[in-house]
Amino acid sequence: MSAPAPFKARTLVLHGPESTGKTVLAETLAARFGGVAVPEYGRTYCELHGVDCDADDLLNIAAGQDAAIDAAGRETSGLIVSDTDALLTEVWSEMMLGESCFETAPPRVSGALYLLTDIDTPFIQDALRVYGDQASRRRFFELAKAALEQYGVEFVTIRGPWTAREAAAIQAVADRFPQLVQESP
Repeated sequence: MSAPAPFKARTLVLHGPESTGKTVLAETLAARFGGVAVPEYGRTYCELHGVDCDADDLLNIAAGQDAAIDAAGRETSGLIVSDTDALLTEVWSEMMLGESCFETAPPRVSGALYLLTDIDTPFIQDALRVYGDQASRRRFFELAKAALEQYGVEFVTIRGPWTAREAAAIQAVADRFPQLVQESP
């Protein structure tokens, strides 16, 4: 993977299982703090190629997400809110393949702060989601948390109904990036 971006210091990454509000939170936080929301490249990739991914597919997804985060860093001097990153792609690899697809180098840690979204929300199925049963959701959450701990990144777990999630996410951003509170519209 490529070297960390120089704008990591103002990058927030949403991290967690499917259908836990990451996309909505990314858009909400970017709007709230005058930043840029970076969509999930893996969703676009899977719309084109299907969800039966192998290691090469997952590495391409990670590289695409890294490139999208890098591009967002060139577009804004504010907060970059990424719906995911290569670290979560490694979790997908564990879920799908039973092992990490990052054999030659670890995944890039993109964020200065990660928000780990818990599975205490209803699962909403769509054409691309694959891990909807409760046991899989729990395993995915535990793998996601373990990855954050393994790489020693700062994270806050986001739980509860939508209003609580939104409030906790806003507070986490305000605590970690106080300069953005002064600059937000």
